Amino acid sequence: MTTPAELAEAVRRAWDDVPAPPAEDLELMEWGWGEAAAREFVGVRPVDVDIESRGFYAATPLLDLPPRAAAAYLGTYLLSLLKGLRLQQVSGVFDDVLTRSHTLTSLTLPSFWERVVPQLSPDCRRALVDVARYLTTVSDELALTGEQVAILAAKTAV
Repeated sequence: MTTPAELAEAVRRAWDDVPAPPAEDLELMEWGWGEAAAREFVGVRPVDVDIESRGFYAATPLLDLPPRAAAAYLGTYLLSLLKGLRLQQVSGVFDDVLTRSHTLTSLTLPSFWERVVPQLSPDCRRALVDVARYLTTVSDELALTGEQVAILAAKTAV
């Protein structure tokens, strides 16, 4: 059985070679989410973003960044989502409503898949598909609607 920990390791491996996006892709980060968020993201590789930091928790940029930057940082948000899901499965609670809902909203919008997912490397795309498929199996824990599950299933069908 696939677990959030196994999926997180696969995401980390897939995004390990992804560099920080160009600074111009993040020029609105401080304006949109504050100085702490800008410090956490600008010039920082996706796997090096501190998902426990104030700057990370303040930022919900995936739907607003240019596609290549959103694709880069999607891995960061997947790691956070999986961390929260692991915590929920162990304790019954998760630790961050804002970034969880932001990530799930992004993943259940067909336009996100059309705009951002084509920017991913094949390894990142495979990891994303594995995560999205897993999310459909734990949809009750995530309070996903039937429509959201259908979108995830359709976008990950091979």
